[in-house]
Amino acid sequence: MATSSAVGPRAFPWDSYLERYRTATWRGPIWRDMVLNAIADAPGRPRVLDIGCGLGFDDDLRLQTSIAAAAGSYVGVEPDPEIPLAPYFEETHRCYFEDAPLAPNSFQVAFAVMVLEHLPDPARFWSKVHEVLAPGGVFLGFTMDARHPFCRASVLAARLRVKDLYLDLLKGRRREGRYANYPVHYRTNTPERVRHFASAFSACEVFSFSRVGECDYYLPKALKPVGRALDRHAIRRGKPGSVLVMRTVK
Repeated sequence: MATSSAVGPRAFPWDSYLERYRTATWRGPIWRDMVLNAIADAPGRPRVLDIGCGLGFDDDLRLQTSIAAAAGSYVGVEPDPEIPLAPYFEETHRCYFEDAPLAPNSFQVAFAVMVLEHLPDPARFWSKVHEVLAPGGVFLGFTMDARHPFCRASVLAARLRVKDLYLDLLKGRRREGRYANYPVHYRTNTPERVRHFASAFSACEVFSFSRVGECDYYLPKALKPVGRALDRHAIRRGKPGSVLVMRTVK
C-alpha cells in the first residue's frame, strides 16, 4: 500500500520503487537507487550531502560507497562522535545538521536516512535543508511513518523505559552490533507534517511504503507470524506502512 501527498509535477519513478519494496528482503538498495536517480538527474556531477552519514547508507558502507562514486563531491554530517566515518568524504562535520557550517545554495542533492524521526525541532531542520540546496536541488528523506503502530509502540516503550532493555535482549547491546537507540519524537513523520515544514519548497512528494514482514527485525521469532498477519490485515485495509519516503525540490 502507498499513500501519496504530492505538489508539483510527478516525474520520479515511484511506482517501480514501491513495487520493489513490496517484494524486497531489505530496503537499503531501493533507497540507494532513489538517491542515485536524483544524482543522475542533476546537472553535471553534483555536490551531494549525506545527513547522518555514520555507519554507511542505512548502515551499509557498500551502498554509501556507490553513492560517493556517483557524486561529484560528497559531504557528510554526523553528530555521534563514537561513529567512525569512511574516507571517501570530501568534507565532514561532527555536529547536528542544523549547526553545520555549510554554504547556502551549495548542494544539488541531499538525503537523510532514519534521521527525521529524531528531530526535536523539525522547523530548524527543514529551514537548513532549504538553505543549503541550490535552486532545483532535491532532498530525499527516509524515516518512520508516525501513523504506523510501530511508532506508537516505540514511544510507549521509551516512556516506560524498557526500550533499551528490549533491544538488548533481542539484538544485543549497541557495541555488539545493534543500532543505536537515539531518542525519537516523530514530529515531521506524516504527509501532513512534511507538507507543513516543506512549504517553502517548489515541489513535495510523500509516500508511505508497506510490505508484509517489514517489522520482522524488531520482533522475536515467535511473534513474527503475528506481525506478518497484522501487516496483511493493514495492507488489505489500506493502512499506512511503517516507512515514510519523501522527495522535495527547492
